[in-house]
Amino acid sequence: MKKQQSGQHKKTEAITSVPLTGKRFQIVLMATGAFAVPAMRLLCEEKSFDISCLVTNPLRYDRHGKAIITPARQLAAEYDIAVSDKDDVHSQEFFDFLYLVRPDLLFVCDFGHILPKRALEGSLLGGINLHGSLLPKYRGAAPIHWALLNGEQYTGVSIIHITAKIDAGPVIAQSPPIPIGIQDTAAEIEERLAEYGAELVFDVVSRMASSRTIKIIEQVHEKASKAPKLKKENGLIPWNKTAKEIYNHCRAMEPWPRSFTDWYRPNGTAMRLILGGLVPLTNLLEEEFSGTETFVDPMLIDAKMDNLAELLAEQKANGAAGQQRVQRFTPKSPAAAVPGTVLRAEGGELIVSAGAGAVKILSVQPAGKKMMPVKDFLQGHGIRPGDILK
Repeated sequence: MKKQQSGQHKKTEAITSVPLTGKRFQIVLMATGAFAVPAMRLLCEEKSFDISCLVTNPLRYDRHGKAIITPARQLAAEYDIAVSDKDDVHSQEFFDFLYLVRPDLLFVCDFGHILPKRALEGSLLGGINLHGSLLPKYRGAAPIHWALLNGEQYTGVSIIHITAKIDAGPVIAQSPPIPIGIQDTAAEIEERLAEYGAELVFDVVSRMASSRTIKIIEQVHEKASKAPKLKKENGLIPWNKTAKEIYNHCRAMEPWPRSFTDWYRPNGTAMRLILGGLVPLTNLLEEEFSGTETFVDPMLIDAKMDNLAELLAEQKANGAAGQQRVQRFTPKSPAAAVPGTVLRAEGGELIVSAGAGAVKILSVQPAGKKMMPVKDFLQGHGIRPGDILK
C-alpha cells in the first residue's frame, strides 16, 4: 500500500486487535450487491476465519413471484453460510441479534444501510467497509457512477473503520490511483475495483485477526464530495451538456438506470429510446469539394477518424441529390442547432447535436422492442433530421 503524502490527513490513530486465544476470528458479513463478492469469497476461503452469517436485505420477488437472488445471497449459498434477513438495522431485534452473535468484526460492503453506533458496538472491533473511491472523494452509494459522470481520470478503493456518518470513518487502507479507461463503463470499473479491493480487505482482516496494531488515518472532511444513490431519472440524457459529458453520462448509467431520451415525432407524440452506446464528436463541420460533395467529419475523442472514407464515397456516389439532402438538414456547426436536434439520420448513422459538439448513436432500444443497431432502427422508424430528442 502506498504511504499517504504528508498534509493529506489530519491525524493518525490505531486499532488494537484482541488476542484470538486459540479461537477462529469471527466475522459477520453485511452485503447485498456484487461489489462485495470478491472480498467475501477470500474471507470465506480462509480457514482461520469463522464466517458467522451473512446479514442482507429480505428476499424480493419479480412480477412472476420468483425470488430475486442477489450476488451476496448466491455466494452465501455456495459456502453454506447462514443468512439473516434484516430490513431495519435500527430495530431492537437487530441489536439483540448482533449482541447474541458477538463477532470480532463486521465486514460491510454494498449493503445499502447505514449502521448506527449501537450496532457497531455489537462487535469487538466494530466494522470495516470497502468503498469504491479514494475517500474523502465520492462518499455515498454510487461513487463509481459519479466519478464517471464528472469525467474523472482516476479512481480507487478505500477501507475505512465505520462510524455512524456516511463513509466518514478513518481510513485503514487505500489503493493507489487506478486509471479509468476512455471506454470503461461503471459496471467494468466496479468489477475491476472489487477484485483489487478484495486483496486489500483480506490483508487488513488478516492483520486484525493476528492481533497486530492497525493504523487508521482521519479523513480530511472539508475535501469530501458526495455520490448519492442513482435514481431512474438520472438516466435521462442531458443534451445541453457537451458531447464528451454525454458520452461519460452513458458510461456511468450502465448497467442501471441506462441512458434514455424521448424522441418527439412530428405528430407530437413521444417515444422512449434507450441508448446502447454512442460516440462523442468533437466537431461536426460541413465542407465542400469542388462545390458539389458534402460530408460530415466526425473526430473521436481518442483522435481516431470514424468512417470518413466510407461516408465521403457514399456522398460522391449519391451525387447532387445526396448533396442537397445533407445540406438541407445539416447545419454548418452543431452550435447552430438546438441541443438534442437530429442532424443526420441516414446511411446507417444517427447523429444528434449536443450543447457543444455532437454524438453519433450506435444502438437503440425503442419502447417495447429489443436493442438494435442504429441501421436497423432507421429502417423501421421515421426519424429524420430536425426531429428533437429530449
